[in-house]
Parts: sequence; structure tokens; C-alpha cells
Amino acid sequence: MTEPLPPTEPMPLATSDDAVVLSRRLERERLARKSAEALLMNKSRELFDALQQARESEHRLQMALWASGEGIWEWSAQAERFEVHGLFIDGVEVAWPDVGGRAFIDLVHPDDRDSMTLAWRLHLAGAREDVDMAYRIQLPPGERWVRVRGRALERDNLGRPVRVAGTIKDITAQRESEQSLHLLATAFASTHDALLVVDDEGRVVEANKAFSLLSGYTPGQVRGELLSRFIGLPDTSSEGSGWRGEARLRAQPGEVPVAATVTFVAGHAGQSACRIVSMHDISERLKAETLLARQALHDSLTELPNRAAIQKHLEERLHQSSGDSFGLLFMDLDGFKSINDSFGHGAGDMVLQEVARRLTRALPEAFIGRWGGDEFVLVLAPGSGDFEVRQSAQVLLATMASPFGVGYSQDMMMSPSIGAVLHPHDGIDAQTLLRKADAAMYTAKEQGKNCLRMYEPQIEEGAMRRVRLQSLLRIDAERSGFSFVVQPKVDAQRQPQGAELLVRWSTRDFGVVSPAEFIPMAEQTGAIELLGRQALHSAARLAAELGRRGRPMPVAVNLSPRQLLNPSFERIALHACQRHGVLPSALELELTESALTESAVYPLLGRLRRHGFSLALDDFGTGYSSLSHLLKLPFQKVKIDRAFVAEALHNAKAGVVIRGTLEICRGLGLRTVAEGVETDEQFELLRSLGVDEFQGYLFDRPMPQDDWLAQLFTC
Repeated sequence: MTEPLPPTEPMPLATSDDAVVLSRRLERERLARKSAEALLMNKSRELFDALQQARESEHRLQMALWASGEGIWEWSAQAERFEVHGLFIDGVEVAWPDVGGRAFIDLVHPDDRDSMTLAWRLHLAGAREDVDMAYRIQLPPGERWVRVRGRALERDNLGRPVRVAGTIKDITAQRESEQSLHLLATAFASTHDALLVVDDEGRVVEANKAFSLLSGYTPGQVRGELLSRFIGLPDTSSEGSGWRGEARLRAQPGEVPVAATVTFVAGHAGQSACRIVSMHDISERLKAETLLARQALHDSLTELPNRAAIQKHLEERLHQSSGDSFGLLFMDLDGFKSINDSFGHGAGDMVLQEVARRLTRALPEAFIGRWGGDEFVLVLAPGSGDFEVRQSAQVLLATMASPFGVGYSQDMMMSPSIGAVLHPHDGIDAQTLLRKADAAMYTAKEQGKNCLRMYEPQIEEGAMRRVRLQSLLRIDAERSGFSFVVQPKVDAQRQPQGAELLVRWSTRDFGVVSPAEFIPMAEQTGAIELLGRQALHSAARLAAELGRRGRPMPVAVNLSPRQLLNPSFERIALHACQRHGVLPSALELELTESALTESAVYPLLGRLRRHGFSLALDDFGTGYSSLSHLLKLPFQKVKIDRAFVAEALHNAKAGVVIRGTLEICRGLGLRTVAEGVETDEQFELLRSLGVDEFQGYLFDRPMPQDDWLAQLFTC
């Protein structure tokens, strides 16, 4: 740009030469002005272009920051303030609080303040060139993670930053993703299930520690290997497909059964899809299943097939050869209950185990199983008929004839009752064959035991009778459909000493049913407890009537083992006495040795005696441990079994037993009662031996209670 011309002094009129000079000067001035204008225009254009470039750069920077989600921050030492612009969270720009340095630090999470403050101070001290830190901060949207980066724009003479600027970015989602990935990695590494990550080519990408423990291979040994080298799985290459099932893992040193699951994981953000294979060892489960399957089909005591296995075997036999003949035997042990009653269930278990061994040795070709309790089923080989059935039964009778020694001083004798059927003559299905064989077995037992009975159509009529009676028994017990009669007792002078209460049952369909038939049924079905309760009330009612009429006498009532095992029996007995207004001493409770096999009843008997009940040991001499019961338990009376009374006149040994029993009872201070006295000769002999009381047909048959009362009070 040219300098302005200095003012000129007035000049004299110019000459022509002067005019030329002036013209030239004006031309020079015009050219100079034009040049200056051109230069100004160029400079203006350059300045405009620079400004445009700056604006474009700023716009590009803003676009870059916006795209990256970052804002800009600046700090100056002079103002001691942080200024933040353009920070977006969830698409919304954050209104940053206008705070100073100390207040800004207060926005930082307490757990992050120390590390953040240390990093900032190190930068201000010149120890760090750049700022790069992440921390949590409280912003209007809530607590967020941010990453702050920057560097010094200006420094003082000592090189310390006095103006710092940089970027700030919300990294909350990234941190949450990192945390999730960390949790997943931890779970992958620490889970008890073996895990493999497999790529879309079927090669192992990663394996966890559990897989190494299960397979014996390190992660490095399996990476890059085909999955099929280690485990055979169905093809799951189609997108989205998975699989669950059992497989065999080829481990070191051998195969391991595993439960495996294949899960498809879709690709994301440019990553390839993969599959997660999880597996766990099922060796113990398979062993347990095998054991359970065996237990489900085997009897744990005898190791023989159980009821379910017997039925399964029969169904399979009938399905495979529906027309082939074969025999089936149903065997029950005679007298087994007395073993349990006298020696306990431990002895009974040992007998059953020995029976199983004998059966297996005697008939190795037969299928032998334990039906339940002391019952066994034997299925003979295909083609067996009547001859083979009878021959097998004879073998069983012979093998069971030997005494059973089970660790006791006294060997035990056991005999079988056997029922048999023939397929297809007696039935073509398992249920029918078993039912008919069972019915034949019961008939063998009724006909004397220790024998074989082949099924005949009329046998099932007896079985149907038993089923019907059991149903009626429960109904009548609940409806008090039983009656109670008494059989008197007398002393040596034939004077009344009380009576024993006896139960009777008369049905519409079957008439009078013998106690020998229905009492065992009542024991089996549980109806005996209802009958026993009714008997206690009937006896207490009769004792009350005797007292009311001025002739109090004890009324005896029989107790079953099942009654004594009822925790409520003591209360039931006392309630019967209270309801009818009699003392417990008016009742005499009779129990057999079979009721004493459970030691749990011993304390009960002591309590009953302390209440005042009289206790009598019934059927003395027929069990295995009568003497020990006399010593341990508070009995006042012993009843000599009718079997000894019947033999007393003709069997010297029976006489010796009776004399010995009487001597023991006298020594222990116990009264004695002889049951089943039917002749004067028996009465005289027993009286001469010192028996205290007598009971039997010689004196009176069982009679209705009213008849006995009438007889008693007309004497």
C-alpha cells in the first residue's frame, strides 16, 4: 500500500514541460493505487479462505467428536475452572455444572477421587505429558463412567501446564460390557461344567479348566483341533441349531460318559458365529441308575428278583412264547411268623436268606424270586409240565426239610406250602397265573402244610371267599358288627373266678365264621385294633355290671401284638375303664409270647401294671422264650396251653412239662390257669398238681354275657 503524497506548496503556472511531469506523476499514482487495491483484494481473499478452512476444520472436529461421542473440556490455571462442552449421553447433550476445581473433584465418586487427583497432580507437576484417566462422576442423568484425555496447550516458564484441553467421553456402557465380559470370563473359567468354544468350522477356540480336569487335555492341546477328535456329536452346523443329549468324551486315558449341550451363539459386530459345548461327567449318575434299576428289580435281603421282576419276567416269557407250556410254583414258609415272634426279625431275615440260597442251589434252571414276606415264586423252564412241576415241588420239600441253623442254640425247622399252575392250561396272563398259584398255595396250607397243591377251579372259590371275608371284616369292625361271648373260669372247687371274653362273627353271606379264620385276617388288615377296642369296652361294661350286682370278678380280654404297638393303647385301655366306671384291676389283659418280641412293649406292660391292670401270659409253653418273659415282665398269671392239657393223661413228657411249669410259677408267686379242660380226669389230675383256675368245655362252653350273668346270679 503506497504512502499518501505530502501536501504541495502552490506552484507557479506550469510550463508544457511541467505538464508532462505532472501527467506522469498522476499516472504513477494511479498505478500505485491500483496495485495497492489488488494487494488488498488478495490479502482479503486469503484471509477469507483461511477463515473458511478454520470453520471447516472446526466443523469436521465437531463432527468427529459427535461421531465418537466425545465432548471437549478445558482448564486454565488462571481461572481454576473446568469447562466442558458437547458431551452427549444417550443422544442428549449434558448441561455441565459450572464448577471450580475443588467442586469438580467433589463430583467424582469417592472411590475414584484419590486416583483421579493423583493423576491430575502428576500432570500439573510435569511428571506426565498427557492426561488419560477414567472415573465415575455424578452428572444430571445420574452416575456415569467417563474417560478424560488431554494435554497442555500452554506452559509457564518452569514448564508447568497453565492451560490444558482435551476430550471427555461417556464410557458407562463400555464399562458395563467389560464387567459383563469379566463375569462371563470368570464364569467360563470357574464353572464346574466343562466348556468348549467352537468356531463355525468345528474347531476348538477355547477350553476352560473344568474341561482340562475332565478330559486330561490342557487348553493349549485342544485349541485349533476339530471338536470331533474329542467327542462325537450330531451335526449342528445349521444356523441356530443346538443339541442336548448324552455322549462319550474321548479323554485321557479313556472314555467318559457325559451329558452334553450345544448352544448356537450368533455373530455380532463383525464377529463370526460360534457354538458353546458344555458337558459334565455322568459316570456316577449312570452307576446310580444301574444300581437303582437293580434295586427296583431285586430284593435287597435275599438278592433274588423281587415282585416287580417276577411280573416283568412273566410278561416277557408270555410275550416271547405265548403258546409254550411252563409251570409256576408259589411257595410260602409254614411257621415263619413264630420265628419272627420268638427270635426277632433279625433271625427271620437270616432264615429268608438261607431259604433263597437253598432254592437257588436246588433248582438252578428255574427263575426264582421273592414275592414278599416269606413267599417265593419259581418259574420253571419252557416246556415244563405237570411232571416237572411235581418233581420240582418234591425237590423243594426235601431241601427245606433240613434244620435251619442261624446262630442260635436251637435249630429251626421250616416247611413249605406250595401251590402250582400250568401255562397255558390254568391261565395265559401273568396276573391270572399268579393269582391261581397263590390260591393253590393257601389250599395246601389249609390241608396240612408241607405239601404241593395243583390248582383246580374249586380252589379259587376259597380264595374269593377270603377276599370277600376281608372286605366284610373291615366293614363290620367299623360298624361294631361283632359280638362278644364269655367262657367262665372256675377254681379247684368249681366256684366262679371270672370269665374270658371271646369274639364271635356271624355274616349274612357266610354264616358264622370261625375265629381261627377271621382273627388272622383282622391282624393282616389292621381291623384287629378296632376289634380290640370294642373288646376292651365290652369287658369293662361286663365288669361294671358284675360290680353293680355285688359280685366283682375279673374279666379277661385278649390283646394282639398290633394293639400293644399302638402308642395310644394305654390311653385307650384307661378310657374304657373310666367310661364304664371300673378300676383297671377289674380287667385281666391276656397276651401271647408273639406280642412280646418287640422290646418296645416292655415299658408299656410296666405302666399298665402300675395302673392296676392284671397281666396274664397266654398259651404258655408254645413259644421259645417263656421263662425269660416270666423273669422280665410283671405277669400275675400264667395260662397253660390246651395242647399240654390234652396230652397230660397219656404223654409222660407233657406231664413233666406241666409239673415243671407249676413249680416255676409257684416259685415266682404266679397263679396258673389250665385251658381246654374237657374231662373230669384232666380236671382231677390238674387239680392234684396244684393248678389254681380252670377253663374248658367241662365247665361251660362260650356263652352270651347275659346267659352267664343269669347263671351266675341264680346259683
